[in-house]
Amino acid sequence: MERPLHVLITEDEESFADVLAMELKETGEFEVTTAYSGTESIERLKANKNIDIVLMDFNLGDITGLQVLQWINEQKMETPVIMMTAAGTEEVAVEAMKLGAYDYVRKEHLEINHFPILLHGVYERYLFRKDKQAREAEQREKEKMEAAIQMFQTTVRTIAHHINNALAIFKLQSSVCERNVQKMLDPALATPLLKLVSDLRRQAETVESIVRSLVGISDIVYTKYAGDQDIIEIRAQLEKNLETLKAQKLEMIQK
Repeated sequence: MERPLHVLITEDEESFADVLAMELKETGEFEVTTAYSGTESIERLKANKNIDIVLMDFNLGDITGLQVLQWINEQKMETPVIMMTAAGTEEVAVEAMKLGAYDYVRKEHLEINHFPILLHGVYERYLFRKDKQAREAEQREKEKMEAAIQMFQTTVRTIAHHINNALAIFKLQSSVCERNVQKMLDPALATPLLKLVSDLRRQAETVESIVRSLVGISDIVYTKYAGDQDIIEIRAQLEKNLETLKAQKLEMIQK
């Protein structure tokens, strides 16, 4: 069973507030707190963070309902407010809606039998708005993540491009160097130099392999980052790449 909605009734006519509170309590669907002035309403809101709906009259004796509503906005409280107005105060209803009130009701049109429907309807609209805000915030975070990952992928590919160019030049020059050493030097002198060139080339190949792995990882992160299963796949790919690098390193040492 769902918990009763906690309603704060703010009304300076105590008898009206008490009767309304009693009627709502008897439905079994509401927990009710009353405040008989605007200042008392603010104190109730400060003391109790679990109020679901505020039902508030415009004329409160000390301060107006609009001033209380303004205070609620300044505190960044999202509790939905229903403003009660009297005949001839339509402009109050308009101002209340501008300040974020969810609805308003004319006191002379108040039908107690339909009042629970109004309260539940307002609270459902509040929940819908909260859910929409949460989904919009999630979408903004997703878009920021996508932009960051795209930037990461672009950066990795740019770095890889420059490194691969440098490695290609190095491998070409090392081949030329090997040929010249073989032609120009005595084998006894050429052997250590050729071994050094060969070792450097293997190191270059290792670097090239690492660059390929980084590019591959960036592609995986870019295309598969949203869910837990994707994270598992990324981790598996990372481990696979590391094992490949270890095998290449071992092979180079054995040579």
